[in-house]
Amino acid sequence: MNPTALPYLEVVQIHEKNASSTFPPRSKEDNIEPDVRCSARNRIETHIRPYQKTSLAWELLTKVSPISVLWDMAAFTTTGRLRMNDHGSIHAQVTAVSALTILDLLSSSEIEPDIMKKGGDLDDATLIVLVSAVCHDIGNAIHRDDHLSHSMMLAQPILDNILPVIYPDPKTSLLIRTFILSAIHSHHGDPKPLTIEGSIISVADACDMTKGRAYHSTDISTASMHAISTLAIDDVSITRGLNRPVEIQIVMSQIAGMFQVHETLIPKINAGLLKEQINVYIPLQDQYIY
Repeated sequence: MNPTALPYLEVVQIHEKNASSTFPPRSKEDNIEPDVRCSARNRIETHIRPYQKTSLAWELLTKVSPISVLWDMAAFTTTGRLRMNDHGSIHAQVTAVSALTILDLLSSSEIEPDIMKKGGDLDDATLIVLVSAVCHDIGNAIHRDDHLSHSMMLAQPILDNILPVIYPDPKTSLLIRTFILSAIHSHHGDPKPLTIEGSIISVADACDMTKGRAYHSTDISTASMHAISTLAIDDVSITRGLNRPVEIQIVMSQIAGMFQVHETLIPKINAGLLKEQINVYIPLQDQYIY
């Protein structure tokens, strides 16, 4: 595959900020797609630069595997046909950025990913989180119905090409594979994530809720409630919390954004293993809702 064929698209930016800072007043210019600012691809590469195995996995994913074809078809199926929020390459990479950020915050607070309890290291955990994030929705390329199973099926040949190069030992390769497939299978929160890594993917998936994800929903008569709610959300930031390792701050211009929070984010936090590690703060209401 020609690596230059991969899309280099502007993506939803998930701003990092200090937990004690405040949001400045927004100008009219700020209200024009404020979340489309930078490339998630660059942010992924910044996160994974210290990790040799993860960096190699990312290179193989983006330069050798056919994942870009699956991202494109997933976007066509969900956005083009079903008029849903984006589930293509942008969503996959934004989810990866969020997941890597959450993993960093948890590990720096001495909360071990489960792969480390099985003899792995932080590089292995980072690889699992990255690969799971970019593959979690590729099943939409086949159909939205049962896309969790479709995603696992389509991920298998990708993992066949990538993991043996990084993990020559078949048992280690199989262990990493099971962690990735478990995270993909549980990213909706039903079935419940049974690993820290899977719980990270589920929450990170829900964090992609800013208006850039609903760019196609300009007709209120055909937009879904999820799209309408997403259009009310300007920014999502994931930072270290004051009392917990992770704080998710959601900046919205209208209360309609709360639908996405209560229908998607909160259930996914509750479904996984991170309930005691995450706070959710809404500046519009000046309150923590989780």
